[in-house]
Amino acid sequence: MKKILLVLFTVVFFLYQVPSIVKLSAQTVDLPIICGCPSEINKVYQDRGTGETCVTDFATFKEDPTVNHLWVEDAEITAQGKTDDRARQFIYWVVTNSSIDNHPVLFKIWSTVRNVSYFFVIIVAAIMGVGMIITQRSVFNTNIKVWPTVMKIAAILLFITFSASLVITVIQISDILMKFFIENLGGKDLFNIYFASISQEKNYLDFVGCRDLNIRVQEAYKAEMMMLKLTNISYYVMGGMLILRKVFLWFLLFVSPFLALLMPFVFIRNIGWIWIGVFFQWVFYGPLFALFLGALASIWKAGIPYIFDFSRVGSTQGYIFPTAINILYGGPAQHLAILNNGNYIDTFAEYVITLIMLWAVTFFPWWLLRIFRDYCCEGIIAMKNILMSMYDQQRGTPPTPPGPVPTPTSIGTGLKIPREVEIPIKVKLETVEEIKRAKSEEISRSLNMTATRLTDIAHFETNKQINETMKKNMNYLQNPIQAETITDRQKYMNLRTELYNRALKNDAVAKGILSSISTSRIEQTEKRQEILRSIPRMVPVTHVVSMKVKMTQETVKSITASLAGNANIVNAIAEKTKLQTAQVKTVLSSLNQNIDESPTQIAQKVAEQSGIKKEEVVKIIENLPESVKENKDVVQSVVEYVTQPEKNIEQTVSIPPSISLEDYEQVKKMWKHQYEKGEVPVAENIKTREQWVDQDIVFITNTLNKLLSPNEELRQQGLDDIGYILPIFLINNLKGEELIVYLKAKLEAAKAVQEEKQKEKEIEERLKSKTEEEFVEVATPKEKEKAQEMKMEEKMEIPEGERNTTNNPINTNKPINEENKK
Repeated sequence: MKKILLVLFTVVFFLYQVPSIVKLSAQTVDLPIICGCPSEINKVYQDRGTGETCVTDFATFKEDPTVNHLWVEDAEITAQGKTDDRARQFIYWVVTNSSIDNHPVLFKIWSTVRNVSYFFVIIVAAIMGVGMIITQRSVFNTNIKVWPTVMKIAAILLFITFSASLVITVIQISDILMKFFIENLGGKDLFNIYFASISQEKNYLDFVGCRDLNIRVQEAYKAEMMMLKLTNISYYVMGGMLILRKVFLWFLLFVSPFLALLMPFVFIRNIGWIWIGVFFQWVFYGPLFALFLGALASIWKAGIPYIFDFSRVGSTQGYIFPTAINILYGGPAQHLAILNNGNYIDTFAEYVITLIMLWAVTFFPWWLLRIFRDYCCEGIIAMKNILMSMYDQQRGTPPTPPGPVPTPTSIGTGLKIPREVEIPIKVKLETVEEIKRAKSEEISRSLNMTATRLTDIAHFETNKQINETMKKNMNYLQNPIQAETITDRQKYMNLRTELYNRALKNDAVAKGILSSISTSRIEQTEKRQEILRSIPRMVPVTHVVSMKVKMTQETVKSITASLAGNANIVNAIAEKTKLQTAQVKTVLSSLNQNIDESPTQIAQKVAEQSGIKKEEVVKIIENLPESVKENKDVVQSVVEYVTQPEKNIEQTVSIPPSISLEDYEQVKKMWKHQYEKGEVPVAENIKTREQWVDQDIVFITNTLNKLLSPNEELRQQGLDDIGYILPIFLINNLKGEELIVYLKAKLEAAKAVQEEKQKEKEIEERLKSKTEEEFVEVATPKEKEKAQEMKMEEKMEIPEGERNTTNNPINTNKPINEENKK
């Protein structure tokens, strides 16, 4: 409906802005054909005493086109009048002429589809026979029951044979109801757009359009043309919807034999129910349309229940909006005349209201039937679940055995369970009775969808099993047909039906679960907007800098305020940036004025206030640390947060009082442990733990920058980026502030792990370089001993003549002992 209204307003704007084809300047080229001024209008001019008058020649009119009124023939008015009558005749024809639903050509097409369906029945029978044989063998039963299958096939053939008669009968009953409402409630009485006292085809042939060339009545001319064009669009849309209804019903007649082929199979049976729902939606559209149209006609005859003042009709006091063309329009039961043509606000408003009511008649029945179809489908599913459950019991399917009940053990007085520990209790959700008895919170907890604290979200994201179970439950709730077994399909259908019924009773938990699995784009958009609206503002730069440099915010402000008044700083920056000193001073002054804003917006606001490009503003601010001599740490921090706010985005996010600081620290601890020891999610661009941590830092930083951006499109992109955890926030109605704080904790944990890894690398590199510097080659003991022996042998070489003397104290045949070595 929002899209339809948007299109409507676009059409209105376009029609209102289109300039007229006949311009006053164009009339000066060829002398126009004079139509003659209506006598009633001339009398109004005389009563007013404004000097206005009707003239009968173009030369007199040109003397003063602001006072003189000249009515001339106009091709555009003529075309518009004929278009109006064409549209009126079209809607009248559509409403009063019925279609021939039992035409031979329709039955010919249906017969072709019927014959094709007969062929497919043979295939269906074969499939059912094979399935029956396999099923009987799997349960070791030789007694094959053939009659149930034969009855199903017979029912399929019977429906295919008489499907056309059934469909045509339903369509004709709806047309009879439609005709009854139209004829008895006066639905044929539409708008009063007449060119004569009687509405007939001759009006189209004889009509000649005229308009007033006075330049003071051109707004009235455009307004009347816009309203007439809107009326034509309304008529064509109404007639188009009625014709579209009948065409859709014919097409559904053609495919009706296939409906019987869908029902025997569980996986495609829902397609048949959807077809039935669409068929009845368009069947009942006609009677509802006729009812509302007839009711509208009755309201018009009795008078629209608004407070109107029609006492000024036809008088000089009621001639506020002038009549500029000879096409008259008005609300229901209005006797149209030159002075009764929507000439003041009451008559004009009545026409606008009737136009809006006509659009409501066109689209409101379709919307109501769409709601009814959704409820009807849910009811059919619930009824089918009950019938399937009864069928399972009749054929002897054993009920699901209850789980083992743990035997209570005696606990000594020395063993105490802390009160802070929450023991999750999961209830059984197998039957309809168990689901109805369970509270919505218990259902959510059993489906692993409950998250009341930030630590619950961290558990969900870090625990692979919980994550996969929760996603599986969401998928099965969204489409129970995806479940692998019949029992699971029935279970999730029962769960969805029960949650739907509870949501109608304003159950917040049920609403949260259904909104997270809803395929409605409007509902999803509303839930996302709720999260975006609750995102907190970023902490001002002065607060972040004061925390970093351990100074008060007033001190930080005074330091930034002194920058613009320091001529040395201004001149130094102007020299470096090649800008004028006045520009630099303006930027620094504006920086001081906006220093209490969020870091992501300061540079843009300074650029807007100073009239200097943002790139040059950033360049000036970046040169501040090199140009100041005092309080460099303060200036450096200010420059860092203003020029590069995205690098330390987590520091600009404060933790609101609604979130426990202990909970926040616990999330940080959990994610730090996950990054250090958890399983690495190996992907195409993630092979190591370091790559995982680095990529998460970049991803979370970009996401926070988008979510905290003033740009609505970037904020929506930020929500899209975290689509993997967004459903858990939607289900539990968590706020945007909790989402931001959770991402802040995760980012700080990743940065802490990254910093520790970098320190470890630095220490390893230092140890490695130190070891290489102190390493010297040292000979091994054996090599050293061998070298000493060789050296002593060279020193103790004996001359040839003295080798055999007894006085030689050294016996060369003996080995050199340790003492000799020494």
